[in-house]
Amino acid sequence: MPPGYVYEPTPSAFVEHVGKIYTRKVTRPDGTIEAWSALRIEPHHVNAWNLAHGGVLATMAEIGTAQASWDPEGPACVAIDLTLQFIGAPKLGELLEVCGTVTRRTRSLVFASARAEVSGAPIFVATSIQKFVGS
Repeated sequence: MPPGYVYEPTPSAFVEHVGKIYTRKVTRPDGTIEAWSALRIEPHHVNAWNLAHGGVLATMAEIGTAQASWDPEGPACVAIDLTLQFIGAPKLGELLEVCGTVTRRTRSLVFASARAEVSGAPIFVATSIQKFVGS
């Protein structure tokens, strides 16, 4: 795993079922916080061509945008909209890295985007709208 990533189990049974997702936070010079997530593509993530299944990529897009949107000090949030464009597909054994950022935050919604890459090559771009729940 690249430097800076850590693994912490999540209370989400689904996310734990996907596999070990490593995370890190980076603050850009302009103050923007990047929420990075990384997943090593394993045999249960691939299709018949040994490429990551689209469902795995969609899951990582949602995790990437949600990770950027969620504030541990605030209420939970859930995706109410997710738009995703596939550009490439990771191969078995490759490390998929997703970078999520917040575009705008309101009282009840968070607009976020994410981009994914493998060794610098683009894999997908995504946007989402997250809604605060339980507040």
